[in-house]
Amino acid sequence: MRGWAREVKHTETIRREFSKQANRFGEQGLTLSSQEYLLWMVDVLPLSQAFWVLDVAAGTGHLSRAIAPHVRQVVAVDMTPAMLEKARAEARKAGLDNILFEECDAIALPYQDDSFDMVVSRLAIHHFEKPHVYLSEMARVCRPGHAVSVIDLLSPSDDSLFLTYNRLERLRDPSHVFALTQTQLIDAMKDAGLAIQRVDARVIPVDFDRWIEMTGAEEQAKITVRNELEQELNGHSQTGMRPYVEDGRLKFMQTWCIVVGMVF
Repeated sequence: MRGWAREVKHTETIRREFSKQANRFGEQGLTLSSQEYLLWMVDVLPLSQAFWVLDVAAGTGHLSRAIAPHVRQVVAVDMTPAMLEKARAEARKAGLDNILFEECDAIALPYQDDSFDMVVSRLAIHHFEKPHVYLSEMARVCRPGHAVSVIDLLSPSDDSLFLTYNRLERLRDPSHVFALTQTQLIDAMKDAGLAIQRVDARVIPVDFDRWIEMTGAEEQAKITVRNELEQELNGHSQTGMRPYVEDGRLKFMQTWCIVVGMVF
């Protein structure tokens, strides 16, 4: 019962946090809305014009809109109504009529086995308490011989940096659970029954102020995260976030990784 209650509580946390963030997801200067990075993802993903694609935890549909011109149909699912409302509006604005938006919890996808030619998820796995369960669901609804592709930020592989990095991420956004390391993400996808076909990682510069303000973080959380990054710049303990200053602005680096796994 305690495990069930925890899952319900975390689901409520996700809906609360992303309801706050929905209207800010399209702001200029955010890494998550960068056309450069979306083009990189489209280039790496093995898309086909005939494909029916499922986008899991699609948010406001950045990836769905990017891949829609390259496939037959996208079904974009998310558990937060505010995100889906924004996603539908953005798709209409872009003139895209081949994206269907549906509300559901990705821990139990409401689709039959082997329903899609590709399943994708972008910047979502680090919000899942049981990533292996979600990945197994994604593999279940993907046709054999086709790909499940996960795009997510990575934690540092060093154990102490792993803990610090994810603690700071959670201060900014309480719905963050933990980002996997590259090895952990690959292993989790293998455990879900996927044969790894491609791994493509990229270092992403992030503007601290835009990043911290997007989530509406509490003031003390903002101060704590900034202080720890600034202390690292002054030679104190590392955070795993690799901070630096450019043109007078505090910035740091994330590593994003695309892992493509084949269902067999």
